[in-house]
Amino acid sequence: MKIDLEAYQDKYHQKGKYVDNWQAGISLLPFTSSNASAYNKNCGLHGTTGEFFRLWENDGTSPITDFKATAVGLVRNYLIDEGQMSEEQVKEFVMMMEDIMLVNGNLNITDSSFLKYLPLVPNDERITEPFRGYYKNGQSKMGLFVYSMLSDSMQYVPHKQFTNLFSKILQEALSSGVRVPRTKPDMKFYILPYIRESFGKDLKWLMEQEEAVKVKYIHLLLYFYACYAVMQAIININQKSRSAQEGPQPLFCILAQETASVSHDAISRGWAHYVPTKSLDRLYGRSQALDIANCVLNGNVGFYADVLERLTETPFEENKALCDELLTRYQTEKRAALLARKSERHIAEDFSEKVFNVQSYEEFLQSLEQLCVELQSPSYTSRMRKKVNDMLGVRLLQNRRRSGYVLALDNEMLTFLIALFTQSNKTKLEDMYRKFNSYGIHFNCESRLAIEEYLLKLNLLDRKSDSGEAQYVTVIL
Repeated sequence: MKIDLEAYQDKYHQKGKYVDNWQAGISLLPFTSSNASAYNKNCGLHGTTGEFFRLWENDGTSPITDFKATAVGLVRNYLIDEGQMSEEQVKEFVMMMEDIMLVNGNLNITDSSFLKYLPLVPNDERITEPFRGYYKNGQSKMGLFVYSMLSDSMQYVPHKQFTNLFSKILQEALSSGVRVPRTKPDMKFYILPYIRESFGKDLKWLMEQEEAVKVKYIHLLLYFYACYAVMQAIININQKSRSAQEGPQPLFCILAQETASVSHDAISRGWAHYVPTKSLDRLYGRSQALDIANCVLNGNVGFYADVLERLTETPFEENKALCDELLTRYQTEKRAALLARKSERHIAEDFSEKVFNVQSYEEFLQSLEQLCVELQSPSYTSRMRKKVNDMLGVRLLQNRRRSGYVLALDNEMLTFLIALFTQSNKTKLEDMYRKFNSYGIHFNCESRLAIEEYLLKLNLLDRKSDSGEAQYVTVIL
């Protein structure tokens, strides 16, 4: 297809003036380029879960941000109007409800049907404004990011019959208010097909487990998949990356309690190897280049291999002049934007303008990425790096002083992933490791020994015979 310069004009200009946009042609990462959004250890995992279920069920439910003002009021009215209860009986029920559902001032979920009521930010006095607003923004984007992993055919399954009268009354009471379903989000994130496929399978499996298991582990499932999708996306936001359709890039991990020297596979073949600090510092520019490429192809084509495949459907000679024009226009407009900013003027002044005469689509994409990186605003360098490290650092990424950043699984995450990947079936140890590999997670011999020692300690590893020829793992959540 012909490169559409009008699409670039539309997405990267406002009232005729160039705007330094990001993710206007394809949305790949659940971050913004501004500081108005944050996601780190302080905001917890529950906000993403609440937003995900509100989007998925889409019945107009609002989060319970003030338990006494919202939940207690609805329950009191329901019990009096529908249950015909006396004031004394209502008082006793409300006291019981608060004892069960309110722990340290935060909503305590006892049943998966209540997950949609989880607020975006916990009720923690240590979280002050404007950070509360930053976390709300970050959690809502993360919720939409995970929601984007759902296939169009995966509809929300209504809750099964309640096993106790208390939960049934609460759900009916909380649902008694007038609610209007939300308009479906205009924006959805682009998710790699193999991640979308496994997410649907794994979510379905978890939602079929008993209530206590769902409530305890749904947060880990959504967080793991958010990290999984972000890591694989970042690796593929590179003009030199392999085809994303080949499956996940293998990344070596360790256990949180393990030590790791600089020669450990988790360092030499882990996250920091494939995505070093220098690469994260260029993330904004690389993302913008891929975004512009998607934009002029009318959006949501995919990563570079997908873009190149779409471009080559049209002979290069038919698009050559348009490629050169787009590069020239972006170079001129971005330099002018930087020159207008006093603190960033030096970037434009030090930049040597180029005359473009590209000879192939590959050269066009390479030149576009180089331009976007060289003209990247310095303020985005550390900002994007921090956003990635903060998100992965909640439960997966550790900064080891001597060896740098390393992917590390704590015991809870390891146990959960084993159960998830094996679907709680008795599985040969080697087959379990192959399951991890299919998600891009690899362990070297040292880490495997540490995993097996941990499983033996918990009595989760069985030997078929005394000789130990075959070992089986069974983890039931």
